Formats: sequence, C-alpha cells, structure tokens
Amino acid sequence: MKKSIIAIASVAIFSFSQMAMAEDYAINYSNKELSTGAGVANVHARIVKAAKQYCPTYSQIRNHKDVQNCVNGVVEDLVSKVNHPTLSDYDAGDRNQRIAQR
Repeated sequence: MKKSIIAIASVAIFSFSQMAMAEDYAINYSNKELSTGAGVANVHARIVKAAKQYCPTYSQIRNHKDVQNCVNGVVEDLVSKVNHPTLSDYDAGDRNQRIAQR
C-alpha cells in the first residue's frame, strides 16, 4: 500500500520587509520500502530532499543556521508522520552524524 505524508506548515521569512508563506511538503512511500535497510535509506533521502526543496536557501535569507534549522524541522516532522521505528532510528543516526560533522 502506497502512502503519502503531507504536512502543512506556515513559515514566515522576513527579508527586506517582505513576508513569504511556505508551501506544503510531501513524500510518497510504501510499507514494503520500509521493510529493508536500503528502502529506509531511500525514503529518508526523499524526506531530506523534500525538506531542502521546501526550506529557503542560503542565498534567499543569508543565514545558514536558519536554513539548517528549517531542514532539520521538516525532516523531523516527516519522519514522525511516517511513524516507523526503523526510519526513526535511521534518522536519529543520520542526525547524530550531521551534528558530529559540524
């Protein structure tokens, strides 16, 4: 069974006294994908890609920390909405690796 996760969020970004409302973000996945390590990694990669597409870029807001916080928040939100223990564990390990690389 194929599932879609859609999260609706409003993120205000202030730049040059303008406010931009963020769009929705979503991913598609199947339960079968989450039954293998490679599938979990693939779903997680799509989550990260969706987060990066959703969030503003550095060139838009000139603040790397805000961009990374946005990406991390969207990833965390989508992982929690999928609500699969293996994906959650994978994300926790990936997050720990990203923090160690800073």
